[in-house]
Amino acid sequence: MKKQIIAAAVAASVSAVALADVSISGAAQTNINKVEGTNQPTVTYDVDVKVVGKSGDTTFTVDMENLSSTDKFTVKNAYMNTSVGGMNLKAGTWYNGDSNLNNATQQGARAELSTSVGGANVKFAAEPSNKLYEMHLGADLAGVKVNYEQENDLKDNHKILSVGGSLAGVDFSFTDSRSDNTAGLRMEVAEGAAVIGTPAAGNLQDADTNREQNFTISTNVGGMKVEYQKMKSDAGTSSDGFFGTFADATLLEADGFGITTSLAGNTVQVRNYQTLEEQDGTGIAADDLAAALTAGDVIVKAAKKRDTKVIVTRPLASGATAEFTYVTGDSNTSMDLEFRMKF
Repeated sequence: MKKQIIAAAVAASVSAVALADVSISGAAQTNINKVEGTNQPTVTYDVDVKVVGKSGDTTFTVDMENLSSTDKFTVKNAYMNTSVGGMNLKAGTWYNGDSNLNNATQQGARAELSTSVGGANVKFAAEPSNKLYEMHLGADLAGVKVNYEQENDLKDNHKILSVGGSLAGVDFSFTDSRSDNTAGLRMEVAEGAAVIGTPAAGNLQDADTNREQNFTISTNVGGMKVEYQKMKSDAGTSSDGFFGTFADATLLEADGFGITTSLAGNTVQVRNYQTLEEQDGTGIAADDLAAALTAGDVIVKAAKKRDTKVIVTRPLASGATAEFTYVTGDSNTSMDLEFRMKF
């Protein structure tokens, strides 16, 4: 009997040790959304589960997501972090982060080596299957963070420069992104305009270069955060940041102000912004453009829209967080109620 008790204790101890270096975390959210002009609201959900295993200084992360649109778990991130010869190595596949210019996208199978050299952060990345190679440089210069990134593959030369910091209580950031990734020509016309005959050369743009820029400035005034953002993209982009989501990469220009404050236990955000989106060109007489714009694009600019967005966020006693978003203006009025939790 004693032997059985000792064996059980040893087994429990071994299991505890085996599980000590494995952690599980995640998040879940449900959204109830109603758009003006629709009969019924829509209900969506998003569940994330992350498992991290650790052995010494090496970790392996698997992040799975279940969306209501797919109704099944899919692997978002699967990567290893370790060190080799004094350098940090990350290998696998993962989503890059959201920014005010683009939604996050999943990277191909890749490897990254990073280290510090003389106070600067240096990183090299490679995706052999896509013949994609990247170099990242970052440094803190007199309190201003400067980052430069260059990506190259057989068809694309992408350069990103970003700076950010704080001066006299004012936070600022600027990002300039240039990409040579599109063949042919591009023409921009106003919504509803008719294109007759071969367009003049002055109306045509080289579509090989797509430039995107974002500028953000913010400060605190009387306990409120006040911010201004402005972005521009030559060929259309998406954003999960200040201006909302444009999943089809149709956002050409946007700028606006916002305030964030606390009120009766709630975090309240109010944003007023103007956007200019790309439309699909339906109704434009483009027969004569075929020869001139072979393998190119016709960019049709719609009228600018101005909208106001109100976001109220409140932690609940149940451990969940509730967030109500109301958008009104030139776009369709919409309401969204979100419940989310982390574990």
